[in-house]
Amino acid sequence: MSLTAPDTRPGYAPPVPALAERVGWLRLLGAFRRNTLEAFPRACLDAPAVTIPLPGGRMVLLSTPAGARHVLLTATDDFVRLPAGRRVIGPIAGRGLVLADGEAWRHQRKVLAPAFTPRTLPLMLRFVARSAEESCCRLEAGLGAPADLRGEMQRVALDIATTSMFSLETGALGAEIRALVSGYLDRLGKPTVTDFLLPPGWPTPSSPRRALFRRRWLRLVGAVLEARRGQGAQGQGAWGAPRDLFDLLIEAHGDAPGGLLADEVGTLIVAGHETTASTLFWACTLLAREPGMQDALAAEATGLDLSEAGAAAALPSLRLAKAVAQETLRLYPPVYVIARRAARASVVEGTTIPAGSIVMIPTWVLHRNPRWWDRPEVFDPGRFLDRPEPDRFVYLPFGAGPRICIGAQLALAEATLVLARLARAFHLRLADDRPVLPVATTTVRPDHVPRFLLKRRAG
Repeated sequence: MSLTAPDTRPGYAPPVPALAERVGWLRLLGAFRRNTLEAFPRACLDAPAVTIPLPGGRMVLLSTPAGARHVLLTATDDFVRLPAGRRVIGPIAGRGLVLADGEAWRHQRKVLAPAFTPRTLPLMLRFVARSAEESCCRLEAGLGAPADLRGEMQRVALDIATTSMFSLETGALGAEIRALVSGYLDRLGKPTVTDFLLPPGWPTPSSPRRALFRRRWLRLVGAVLEARRGQGAQGQGAWGAPRDLFDLLIEAHGDAPGGLLADEVGTLIVAGHETTASTLFWACTLLAREPGMQDALAAEATGLDLSEAGAAAALPSLRLAKAVAQETLRLYPPVYVIARRAARASVVEGTTIPAGSIVMIPTWVLHRNPRWWDRPEVFDPGRFLDRPEPDRFVYLPFGAGPRICIGAQLALAEATLVLARLARAFHLRLADDRPVLPVATTTVRPDHVPRFLLKRRAG
């Protein structure tokens, strides 16, 4: 696999797969099997729309903010979710918010909205601070041996998700959740060409194994629900009664076995921790190459109260930590492409899009296009400090429009606090020089699990 050339100017440019010079049917098929990031054509950097012929149809990649705005905001009814998304995400999400459409989606979003308003953030941050402190204690206990920060960031992110949203410490269930979800996203969660091309309802070669995963996942979510039921209602909370998301969902959907409750809880557990875990891991790989940035983060956090009691008040002062999280989300967006199906024929960016066409907004390319970003290949958190905010349809780590991620604000705050706490406690570097390459499955994940060497920071 070819890589982009190393940058000779100041600043670290992480290695990534090179954009394809040409993408045809065979190249697309190979890229889906290896790494979807290899399927994005270089023409997306210059052309507002790139069309790729497919058997029985076409795929159109829209790589401008105007194209993204049209699909995600202006004409949302003209572009609907792909059957491929249901095939790939369905085993985890079922009928949860991520895959819901129409009136069902509006109802589910309304149910969840009270838990993600700005006034609930201080309560959530108490759980973030506690989990960050526990993570640092675990890492402290393991000093002297190479650390698996990917696994640790998955653990801390899952702890945050389950305690902040469901008032539940998963304990032994946490390891099983992480293993099952990670295994799915690394293998069966990787989209295939047949996921896109076969009509809805038709089985794909992956369907039997995905169905088996679905049964195992629902059993595990059932165990989580049973543990949470044992705690009873949580009483008054920051947004009024009921206190947490579980109680809100019980009120809205009931508690029938196999009902929407299990799908919604499962969806929120995965979505609530996967994005944060991914952001934290990639931030660690970037910071490991930039010791000066680590020192600056530690200096910023020095003197701030990052405990449960002080986290909410400290958050606005963590400007650099927030910028590191934002820049990490630019370089490694969890949603590296947004896919839709044209429900009716239309013209976007001067390109005719017939009904039934697959329409993709390659977030990965938008975030790395020199037309919109200065030196886009370089890790530069400064671009989010004291500079104009990027166009919201150029920077899409959480999507945009009505279906923007409901937990975006919480996810960014989580990453900010955990990074600040980690940098204040430790110096970190990678144990070897092997490049950590991004591989696109359902999210952007590393091609291998690197080890980190941690050293206690003085003071």
